[in-house]
Amino acid sequence: MKLLTMLAISSLTALSFNAAAAGDQKVNCKTTTQNIPYYYGWASCWASGRFMQEHVSRSATQWYTISETVYENGQWNTYQCSDTLTSVAYDTVTQESCEYTPLAVIREHLITERYDSRTGTTYYKTGVVVADFNYSDRDGQVQKVEKWVGGVSTAKSHVDITSPTTVRLRVTDNDGNVTDTSRTVSPPMIQQCSRGGMMIICDMDF
Repeated sequence: MKLLTMLAISSLTALSFNAAAAGDQKVNCKTTTQNIPYYYGWASCWASGRFMQEHVSRSATQWYTISETVYENGQWNTYQCSDTLTSVAYDTVTQESCEYTPLAVIREHLITERYDSRTGTTYYKTGVVVADFNYSDRDGQVQKVEKWVGGVSTAKSHVDITSPTTVRLRVTDNDGNVTDTSRTVSPPMIQQCSRGGMMIICDMDF
């Protein structure tokens, strides 16, 4: 009996909010390789009659500034001077550049029928579920959106489904990439309930 109860709750949770997501995949990837220079070696120079020297293991620029702070005659003094690093080496950096297909998502939502404030229970309608169309493009703009419900084109952003129906969403972005997804949406045939953000068996005593 305990096993049946757990299975029932799991099933109800899945029905409360389903989402079929497609797209947002890398396409037309290109790889570029660059040699980035860095500089190293000994830098030495004079500052206010003070000779300074430093071994530099790595610098992004060839012109390097040496800085030293010393305590002299009861106060701190900072000396700075610059020198040119004569040794150069290179890092090989490989970068990948890709386009992304648009994201297309078909979500299911239950419709609230009533709320019982005494028990904190929300009751959802039977025989109907909302199919919601969502789409975006991470590297550009969505240029065209096509939607079908039961094979019939629609311009609605969401539709009520009262019987098992195939819902389809096709999205085209500004790069010409297309994501086409579909799913069969079926309304719940038994009462659905939730409490405290969790799906429960309706009228279940705790």
